[in-house]
Amino acid sequence: MAVNQKKIWMIVRHGTRNPSASSMEKIKSRLPQIKDLVVKNDGLPNDYIKNRDLDLLRTWKMKLDVKDEYKLTHEGEEEMLLLAERMQSRFPQIFDNVYSNTSYKFKYTYTQRTQKSAFYFAAGLFGKKTAKSVWFPEPSKKDPILRFYKLCDKWHKEVKYNPKTEEHRRIFEQSPKMFTVVNVVNKRLNLTNHLTTEDVITMYKACAFETAWNKLGKSPWCSPFTENELKILEYAEDLKYYWQDGYGHELTYKQACPAFSDMISILTSKDQFPKVTVYFTHSGTILKMLAHIGLYKDDGNLTATDYDKIHNRKWRTSQIDSFASNLAFILFRCGKKDKILTMHQETVIRLPSCPNTDLCEIEKINAFYSESINGCNFKALCAI
Repeated sequence: MAVNQKKIWMIVRHGTRNPSASSMEKIKSRLPQIKDLVVKNDGLPNDYIKNRDLDLLRTWKMKLDVKDEYKLTHEGEEEMLLLAERMQSRFPQIFDNVYSNTSYKFKYTYTQRTQKSAFYFAAGLFGKKTAKSVWFPEPSKKDPILRFYKLCDKWHKEVKYNPKTEEHRRIFEQSPKMFTVVNVVNKRLNLTNHLTTEDVITMYKACAFETAWNKLGKSPWCSPFTENELKILEYAEDLKYYWQDGYGHELTYKQACPAFSDMISILTSKDQFPKVTVYFTHSGTILKMLAHIGLYKDDGNLTATDYDKIHNRKWRTSQIDSFASNLAFILFRCGKKDKILTMHQETVIRLPSCPNTDLCEIEKINAFYSESINGCNFKALCAI
């Protein structure tokens, strides 16, 4: 049976970026103080903090300026270049190496990080010289497909700006589990309770960002943590995104129907073009889409008291929503049938509509997600 690659529809989270201005301010104002306390500490080195860690800490400086908040980094540029090259290698029948604005449809949001991500993805496909001539439509501040949630007033009121959305995260950050992390880190650094929960979270953020910026190096702010503490801090993050962008509220993932419908419309259209549709967007879009199609769903809700019960949880944002995360739907012609292959993070995954096969017939997808495709009344869903 002949199998031909026909089209692809793909959403891509921007590559590695700088932190927000508020995170930068915390890192720049507090971590140098902690650094000085640690470097001057007579109780170091010890079993956890080695001389090499202290050497890294002595020379550590936060070089970023708040005016560069959220900007795509060099690592983010490389991520996009390499992602494009890999996708082109996997699907050569779809990703032509000669650019045509008929074959390719690119869009990005009203941000520097997605604009630059789109450019470097195009550079990975066609080279930087040609990428400068690639046509991108003027971005919208509230794109109905790329950032549908910006247009959902009900979601903003009931979820995003509802203090209860952060409740589980707040409770967990004030729990004995988190206090143990703070006490352990204080003890390792011999700081006799100098560090607060907020300090430890700031150190964790610095560790995460500096690891993303330099995957071959080591951030000195990772040294005070063992895997156990990192998992606890990660769970606090997971609680935030589960309740804001995931399964915590039905409205959150139901509102992704315009993006899902766009995918179905483009892939099932009788038009041969565009063969490639790639949207450069954000964490909020990726997570809501994953929940919309029923992926990474645990048996129950993630709560502040569940940490010890769900070590093997599916909802783990460091794995499903890292920088440069991507979700792709690829249309294949298999004999006389059209089927869709779904890939998340460049790995084949099976949709709930076809749990026993990688390639899912379009008829099965249409039937399983019929409410999303045929009943997507976004205006009514989001009306206050």
